[in-house]
Amino acid sequence: MSNEVYHSQSGISSTTVKTVYKKSLAHWKGAKRTQTSAFALGSAYHANCLEPERDLVIKGPKTRSSKAFKEMEDNLQEDQILVTEVEYHVAKRMAEGTMNDPASRAALEHPDRLNEVAVFAECPRTGLMLKTKPDSMSKGTVYDLKSTIDSSPSGFARECQKYAYDIQAAFYLYVCSLVEDLDPAPVEFAFISCEKSAPYISHMHIVGPELLENATQRMHKTLSIIASAQKAEDYGTGWGEYSILELPKWL
Repeated sequence: MSNEVYHSQSGISSTTVKTVYKKSLAHWKGAKRTQTSAFALGSAYHANCLEPERDLVIKGPKTRSSKAFKEMEDNLQEDQILVTEVEYHVAKRMAEGTMNDPASRAALEHPDRLNEVAVFAECPRTGLMLKTKPDSMSKGTVYDLKSTIDSSPSGFARECQKYAYDIQAAFYLYVCSLVEDLDPAPVEFAFISCEKSAPYISHMHIVGPELLENATQRMHKTLSIIASAQKAEDYGTGWGEYSILELPKWL
């Protein structure tokens, strides 16, 4: 299923759950999907790692504001990703960095891997239709590629909490567990991260069982909030009339 078709399908995605968890229902309902340069670079990195044989990454001019870039953008084929000249080379180096990491390479070249399979399932707890599209799955593990500033264990752990990646991991595994056709059913989640600047270090981060269990509880709580909001047709922030700014403990 192409990315365009997948995103057009109704269903609650991990992005929705992360947005509601980190911000509010209002941020989810009022959000608009935009193609930022960071998003394009991440998509190009994914395509180079997961589907290099399709040559989906198109090298454009040096700037996005140029007339030539806009003309090329209007003529893109399905799933093609147009990036600037600099982004093109960065995405290529990132893919090379990832494939130079033994653990990442073994996962992305596993003979039984399933890449970018769209998964849809109804949540038995809330009745919500859920959807996800894991980057890759093999041997009971779901893999997700992340472009990052810091691939070190401590650095990526901070990004995981900042962007609620643990919620994403819990959501992916939960949706996959609802589908009987997946054999073996995924039970483990791993992020393959790669830094966006030289020397483009890549590293695999497996989500530990304690963090995954905690994230799963928070994920289910967030799904319940979404289900209640849909039933009541009320998508507010939940912040109240005002908040008190307290003296930080570190001052």
